[in-house]
Amino acid sequence: MSKKAPWIVALLVGAALAAPASAQMVRREQRNPLVVDRGDAYVNGPILVVDGPQPGQTVIGVVGVSGWVLDMNSIDKIELFIDGNNLPVNRAVMNIPRPDIVAAFPAFAGGTTNPGWITSFLARDYPGAHNLFIGVTESSGAGPIMFGPIPVNVDTTINQAPFGHVDLPANDGWTQSASGPLIVLGWALDDSDIDHIDFIVDGGIVATAVGRGGVGNAMFGGLRPDIYAAFPEFPGPNPTSLYSGFVANIDSTRLIDGMHTVTVRAYDNQGAGADIGTRIFQVENIGAELGPFGAMEYPMDEATMICGPGVTIGTGGGCPSPCVPGGGGGTPIGFFPNIVTGWALDTGARQDQGQVSYVELLLDGALVANTQSNCVVAGSVFSNCYGLNRPDIARDYQGFVNADNSGFKFAFGLAHDPFLEMLDVIIPTPFGPSISTFTVPGKHTLSLRVGDEEETISEFGDISVDVTCDTTVAVPDKASFGNVDSPTEGQFINGTFTVVGWAFDFDGGVTSVDLAVDGVVLANLNPVNGMYGLRRDDVVASDNRVTTPYVGFVYPLDTTKLGDSEHDLTIYAYDHAGNRTLIGRRQFVDFNNTTIKQ
Repeated sequence: MSKKAPWIVALLVGAALAAPASAQMVRREQRNPLVVDRGDAYVNGPILVVDGPQPGQTVIGVVGVSGWVLDMNSIDKIELFIDGNNLPVNRAVMNIPRPDIVAAFPAFAGGTTNPGWITSFLARDYPGAHNLFIGVTESSGAGPIMFGPIPVNVDTTINQAPFGHVDLPANDGWTQSASGPLIVLGWALDDSDIDHIDFIVDGGIVATAVGRGGVGNAMFGGLRPDIYAAFPEFPGPNPTSLYSGFVANIDSTRLIDGMHTVTVRAYDNQGAGADIGTRIFQVENIGAELGPFGAMEYPMDEATMICGPGVTIGTGGGCPSPCVPGGGGGTPIGFFPNIVTGWALDTGARQDQGQVSYVELLLDGALVANTQSNCVVAGSVFSNCYGLNRPDIARDYQGFVNADNSGFKFAFGLAHDPFLEMLDVIIPTPFGPSISTFTVPGKHTLSLRVGDEEETISEFGDISVDVTCDTTVAVPDKASFGNVDSPTEGQFINGTFTVVGWAFDFDGGVTSVDLAVDGVVLANLNPVNGMYGLRRDDVVASDNRVTTPYVGFVYPLDTTKLGDSEHDLTIYAYDHAGNRTLIGRRQFVDFNNTTIKQ
């Protein structure tokens, strides 16, 4: 999702709530004690227009209040007040693009370039007749400038049908083409709660999301803080608007080529249903052109790869599998593996054609391992294999062939070659270790290449990794490794968000972890302050390199001290020798424009 997606989605909220045909300019309300009497405000102050609700309108359920504001001065906030209450009900989402307003009032282009705003309140909290007021606070002002009243009649006896928006396919005047998976993405809300969502193609249900994270072949309950900002007044510690996102992955290869319609229909827990949106799309599927797709999930971008010292092999013992090659006398040892995991599917897959044939791991574009020729099993551990069980992918991509066995895992070693001053790349194979000598320590690119049985090839998952070699055996210093479990890449977060992850080091373990945001270290997590050394049995179970469960870390990140924008989270680990290793980097989006009402 792009950085501007929350504002774009919020703009569409007004359409989802069926804004009235005519807008209204509301006057200043002089009897409210919060009024700032400026006298010349209509000339130099804000000009506010409300798109809805209209005066005298009967409202039900979740009531959206939206419009636009122009001001040559900077606006700090827009708030909703009801009746004579001096406390605001909610704060509005601002800076919504309104190119129509900017084009109509070009003189304000130097002031407010994104003049749209939206807020809301729950009708059931305000039965009967009420007056709405909008307070606009300029950045340099002492208090809100009030506009209103807008009289409304609140009817709490009518069950509101669900409402929402379909973000993808987009409704931008262009017909979207679908080749392989058709992603249907959006959000849905109800004044009580959503029971299920049907995804309908040409009149037939092709997918259903049941409840929040329930059993179904689509998902509902995804994090949407942008929707929470516009509709914050939902009861409970976890507002339903915060978890209002839905997504369905529809296999378009099951449809004939040509024009189709997809409709998203939501039902609440009282039986009311409504269409969230309908989109037209065109299917253009040519079997030989439907490439595989997937994701590299581990390691993280900017991770440090483990690189051990070069080790010579005894002349009489040969080279056990796996081992590091060299020359002359010495004692062979096993390598310390780097792990790469993820999943891959083929969009044109059918039982008899087009399935994923192989996955290749590439380092700077050079082949490291191929799942067809290099897959080995040592005990119960798979290395360089495709076809691992992934029930989560089967849930998200129901109907796609082999979705339940779409996982892959690579394990490869890196060693400093003392004779060539380059890197040895070592992988286990059914016939012993395979060794390639190429490249040098430093920054490199790790990527994946996936081919299907129709010889269609896709490349994805490019990440930057750093290789720093441990060249001594007497005093080993291999790189630490780990992961950030939360937030996930690109996740929207707000409030006090708990960062969760783990870190491990072969040479005596990790002593502490640095957590940095945008290059600034915010905290050192260690066993003394209880933020590092937490028990993580799941890590030991999933990564056979980790020999102790006490590798977890947590940190309560106060996102209110960050700007509402994209940020970089980086994690560094310290070993017992005091060496600092970059574990990896995550990007997240901070979004704190939420309710001010507790």
